Amino acid sequence: MKKVYRAAFVVFSGVEELDLAGAWEALATTQHFSKETYFLNQTVSVKSAIVKCAHGLTIKADKLLIDLSKYDVITVPGGPGVSNIVKNKSLLLEIKEAYQVGKMVCSVCTGAFLLAEAGLLKGKKATTFHTELNKLSGYGAVPVKERVVVEGNIITGAGVAASIDVGLKIVEILLGKETAAKVAERIEYST
Repeated sequence: MKKVYRAAFVVFSGVEELDLAGAWEALATTQHFSKETYFLNQTVSVKSAIVKCAHGLTIKADKLLIDLSKYDVITVPGGPGVSNIVKNKSLLLEIKEAYQVGKMVCSVCTGAFLLAEAGLLKGKKATTFHTELNKLSGYGAVPVKERVVVEGNIITGAGVAASIDVGLKIVEILLGKETAAKVAERIEYST
């Protein structure tokens, strides 16, 4: 079956570089295995096309925040900038609407707090950066100390390096274990 999965990576000032790049790499690597079924990634910026990341990397976003529900997968990385956008009503509404129409909504690290603020984690198991894990219970979530937690069409990942694990889990769910294993081998990642 031919299927190009459209993946949106939400970016904002202060986003953690590896939170973004690890999952991005795992999804993008699928293009090496099939010209018919793979992920097509785009960065979607909350406010500005030019985004300064947490450790100084500057990126130019592909799109400004519009209709996340047109993507198949939405990934929200974390980083120190989360504290500035966690109350951005437009972003929270976009995340919630994408979830409500059945899209896969994922987070890495403290990006989980955007999913929580949007009301998506209430009553669900979830994970985030280890020092922030217990704060998830304040949103009605059930904190779990694991690298990746899957609850229906929501995936949450622990801290920074778990970004690759989140990406591989997305690949596994949508393209199968065999493709996820090929991606892990190609990027030389031991799971």
